[in-house]
Amino acid sequence: MRNKPPPFRYDSSLAAEDAIYEALAHGDLEALMALWSDEEDSVCIHPSGPRLLGLEAIRQSWAIILAQGSLVVDRSHIQVIAAGTMAVHNLIESIQVLEAGRARVYQMACTNVYMHGSRGWRMVLHHAAALQSDANQGSEPAPTARVLH
Repeated sequence: MRNKPPPFRYDSSLAAEDAIYEALAHGDLEALMALWSDEEDSVCIHPSGPRLLGLEAIRQSWAIILAQGSLVVDRSHIQVIAAGTMAVHNLIESIQVLEAGRARVYQMACTNVYMHGSRGWRMVLHHAAALQSDANQGSEPAPTARVLH
């Protein structure tokens, strides 16, 4: 059994989030999972994917994604709502993917939720949804009826 260094303790949710995206950029599943909370009711929802509940399901999903290579994500429009031991981050992810020899950028609206505990700030929820392509954004009028979701 190999000795694993203890995971870093992050003193802010922003520092923990930076470390998560760095782990993705390096394709480092172990570093990524060390940044998730130990809470077994942690949740991860990838774009158009099912609701993954629990660390084992979350680990398996990221293992499949990272098996295809590292994931470099540019983040923008970061909004943070923090109160006490919880922080909610809402942001836009721009993910560059090589397809058929050319780069394509996918944009995702993301919500990341962090909790502060004995190990510092850790992720308890990641939810990403694909945004409409730029060509379609703004082409439809805003709904006037009540929108539930």
